[in-house]
Amino acid sequence: MQRIIFLTVALLVAPVAAVAAAGDAYVDEVLNALERKGLLTAQDVHDIKLKAREAERAQAAADPHPETPSQAQAPAQSVSAALPKPPQALRVWGRLQPRYTYVPAGDGLDGTASFTFRRARIGFRGALNDRFYAYLQYEAANETPALANADSLLDVWIRYNGFADSLGDIIVGQQFIPGYGRAPQLSASVERKFPEFLAPGTAGRGRGLSIERGKFGAPETLTDGAFGDRLQYGLGVFNGPDVSTNNDNNDLLYAVVAALTPLGMPVEDEYEIRDLPFRYLIGAGYSWSRDSGNLDARVQNSLLGHSVTLDNQWWQLMGEWHAHRWFGWASWTRFVSEGTDDLLMDTDGGLDRRLHSRAWAAGVTRSFPLAGGRHWGLGLQYQQVDNEHPSRTRFMRILTGNSADELARGMDRGQVFQLMATYIFNPNIRLLNEYAWFDADEGVDYGGFITQLQVDF
Repeated sequence: MQRIIFLTVALLVAPVAAVAAAGDAYVDEVLNALERKGLLTAQDVHDIKLKAREAERAQAAADPHPETPSQAQAPAQSVSAALPKPPQALRVWGRLQPRYTYVPAGDGLDGTASFTFRRARIGFRGALNDRFYAYLQYEAANETPALANADSLLDVWIRYNGFADSLGDIIVGQQFIPGYGRAPQLSASVERKFPEFLAPGTAGRGRGLSIERGKFGAPETLTDGAFGDRLQYGLGVFNGPDVSTNNDNNDLLYAVVAALTPLGMPVEDEYEIRDLPFRYLIGAGYSWSRDSGNLDARVQNSLLGHSVTLDNQWWQLMGEWHAHRWFGWASWTRFVSEGTDDLLMDTDGGLDRRLHSRAWAAGVTRSFPLAGGRHWGLGLQYQQVDNEHPSRTRFMRILTGNSADELARGMDRGQVFQLMATYIFNPNIRLLNEYAWFDADEGVDYGGFITQLQVDF
């Protein structure tokens, strides 16, 4: 049924787009509406618009200077309509997430009641021509992971889609590392998940080159996966983890990820507001790097008094599914660092040749439609972490600030129970609320409430 609609729209759009530029906004809105309804994919919309541009160019090439009576009366307007339009210019986009956090005092520790910005991002994106696409994202919030109270250029890359139907898209620049795990979601639980925190790179990003096929790598690529969208994959090479903290060390990070999607790619939104058929994803990722100057090594250098060389490995497993307005996910990460010549210090102060950290999370959400296109979304998530790396978790470290009491609430071993309630005004405006209970194996147990407004533009 979707393919019939796709072909029908394609036949209608091509002549309309070629006739006059005045109808482009209307046609684009129709296509976007069909995509929101789930009747067309993002790739379908891209292909239709591309065919329309090709038809327009062909018409202009065949008759570059038409001279009908109506055009003779308005030659400037006619020539403008006949010429091929330039590619879509770069356009501004962004995300704002002001947040309020409340943690009660207890166990001899002060609580916190603070207003902060979880995200304050702005960027540019758009097609440079039919083959090249540019993307930039700048973070101005005061809670960037590993860069507290500092600005950060999160993403800046260019995509080439000349091999999109065979090898995949080629992306060059600072981007998500394919071995990062689950693809970024439109909205997620309020706070960072432990499996993501253990992943390579700062916020899972690196500078380098990748080849990706399928939406599993969004936003870097929006192509369908191989074999009828049944296989998503990505591989890349980057100059090391933690590059966003200027920790370049001339050592490379290699990453690969693959996922099976037998029924097609699941949705990118963890609060699915459409009534869609069942789809699922099962995937795995692996990354490797040799590192001589990461945060963990600095702790060890202070102990041993000389440089430490580490072999780092990440293993990741992930799964997602959606059915109607339900969405579920699970992810698991194992991070291992091994010193080539020295013993390493773990979070308990012990010495070993290898450090092991593990974390996993699982959750489910359900949306409920309301009048006027609004929705409620409810969710549950469970997380567990067992961390040996001195710089990897301490969950509250990047939550609200750097005070001693907040650091004392950090957790290297334990579990978290999260209850989420989200009010969706529209897909671009959401009020995210979360209550989380932190159950530490050693340390302070506590609960916290977080609410934040997410605005995309």
